Amino acid sequence: MAERCTSVFVTATDTGAGKTAVTALLLQRLLAAGVPARALKPVASGRPTAGINEDVATLLQAAGKSPAEADEINLYSFDMPAAPSIAADAEGRAIDAGELTAWCRRRCRQARVCLIEGVGGLMVPLTPSFLVRDWLAAMPEAALLLVVPARLGAINHTLLTLAEISRLGRVPRWLVINDVIGGQQAMAAQITGVLQFHLAPETTLFTLPHMDDGGMDDPQILKFTESWMHDLD
Repeated sequence: MAERCTSVFVTATDTGAGKTAVTALLLQRLLAAGVPARALKPVASGRPTAGINEDVATLLQAAGKSPAEADEINLYSFDMPAAPSIAADAEGRAIDAGELTAWCRRRCRQARVCLIEGVGGLMVPLTPSFLVRDWLAAMPEAALLLVVPARLGAINHTLLTLAEISRLGRVPRWLVINDVIGGQQAMAAQITGVLQFHLAPETTLFTLPHMDDGGMDDPQILKFTESWMHDLD
């Protein structure tokens, strides 16, 4: 990889697609290869009493960091498991779009590769008027990784998401079809068969098996992380 900061914005077609698991997996692979990397979860909704958000905790663990270092990777965290605009309003708070973007850039300058995990899908509101889509648009330097869960409705959700990304003048650098449920490899192959006709030539398509089946030692998972690392060069 070139000696520069490469930022990657990780988004998905919907909540529960496995963005955090994919982000954590790629972070672990980068760190294992000796690449100065970090993963951010700038906005997180839903956390246990006196605890930290589960996604934030997962990324901290992948980085070998303690819960006390949560502020290093998380800017806004809310108690309610809801869209950030709603969760923030419930606490009398609000997300500052400019602060969010500037914070991400400052944190990313501290690493060779910076993974920025979004929240939900592209149309999730961070404020009533500022969506995840707008956050992505405010960071044109970030390559885009789109996670698609291998489940019913994935093709429709993916095509709608791709259309919205296209309206931004962007295309995903990578699209990952993730067997987030387990046992859905046949469905993943069917989804791949359709989506490959709708992707831009610049988009690399990956299929990721269920990650509980063998972790990073699983040959298919290892192949995915190595291929992604090679494509990042």
